[in-house]
Formats: sequence, C-alpha cells, structure tokens
Amino acid sequence: MRHTGQVLRAALFLPLLTLTVPASAQTAPVGDPLGPARGVQLFLTSFQPPAAEGSLLALARREALDWAATQNLFAAQVTDAPNRFLDWRGSSAGAGGTVFTTLRAATYPQGSRALLVLNREWCRAGACQQRTVFGWLDARGLKPVPEADVIQVIRDADFLTGAAPACLRGVPLGVQYVPARQGATLSILPVVPDAARRACEAAGVNLTSTLRALRMTWVAGAGKFRW
Repeated sequence: MRHTGQVLRAALFLPLLTLTVPASAQTAPVGDPLGPARGVQLFLTSFQPPAAEGSLLALARREALDWAATQNLFAAQVTDAPNRFLDWRGSSAGAGGTVFTTLRAATYPQGSRALLVLNREWCRAGACQQRTVFGWLDARGLKPVPEADVIQVIRDADFLTGAAPACLRGVPLGVQYVPARQGATLSILPVVPDAARRACEAAGVNLTSTLRALRMTWVAGAGKFRW
C-alpha cells in the first residue's frame, strides 16, 4: 500500500486522527450530517497539526479559531451540497513567505454513514506538501479509518506508462488522493520526492509522459475504492 507521507509534490501533478470525535463535540454541527463540511468541522476538533505544517487548517487549530472563523480563512469556496463535495482555497503570510492552501473533501455514502476523504495541500514558493485522511461519518460523529481499509492496493508500477527511467528506479512514490466533485470516484496522483524529481529533470526525463494519474471507483457494498 502506498502512503500519503509529507513529501514534495512534482510540479506537474496536482496524521491520521487518533480519536473518535462525537457529534456533541461541536455545539452547532453544520448542514448535512453526512456532508463534507461537517466532516471537516469534526476533524478539526481533535486535529493536532505537526509543528512544520503551514496549512490554513493548522493555523486555525493553533489559533483556536471557531468554525466560522476557520471558514473565513478561505477566500475562495466551492461547496457543492448535492454532490457532497467542497473545494476551499486561501492563503496566509508568514516569515517564510505566502502559503497557499487547498482543501478538498467529499463524502461517499454507505447506508446511514459515509466515508469522508479529506485532502489538504499547502504550497510555498512552488514546493507543496499534502495529507489525506479518511474517516467514517455518521450521526454520532467521525471515526478515523486506516487508508488500507478503504483503498485497494496501489503499487508504484501502476503509475508508470512504460519502463521506469533510471531516476525513478527504487524510488518510493507518494500518493495524493483527490476526491471527485461528480461521480463516486477518487483520483490518485503520484508524488515524486524532490530529489528524484530533480534527478529526472537533469536527465531530461519528462515526468508528465512517464507517470500517470489513476482513478478508483467507490463500491458502497464493500465500503472501499476499487479499480
């Protein structure tokens, strides 16, 4: 199983929760009980951002902002309630420069619950890092779920369009999961470590044609994304 570790994303491609968060933890749960906005809201109640994380969600937690103030950090918001999808974007200024955050989340139904896929990505000076979390959302709250329980096995070779170039041989690729706005699908993007990306560029390897994005479909009966 690939992982969503904190690695630099190749320019050509677009901590798991430790506690179950009860719905009562929020005094004013938002909208659709199985919608992504409520999922993000519940995620934030126990989110402990790593010290180096510069995303707007990390900023909100460090500043102990309430939900309304957290939402206001994102200047551009697309919330598609019928499709249970959101894409929020905003920026913050710091000593190291401006950080741009993209928050994408969607929920995938299974009876009285839905799987939340929440991807946060933050970029500074062209270098991007990202995290994806998964959790079961229902009327009681949000319960984290390991990636391996809901994602079919992905191998590095699945991203290759042909033979692996020398600059990628033996290099573990990361992944970025991007929920779809329409259709019960999930895009899976390869994340090339920065050192390998530079080596490929120096060798004249075109990563755009060497690697490809993947897509899986939500199978509600199995509670899992599959090919």
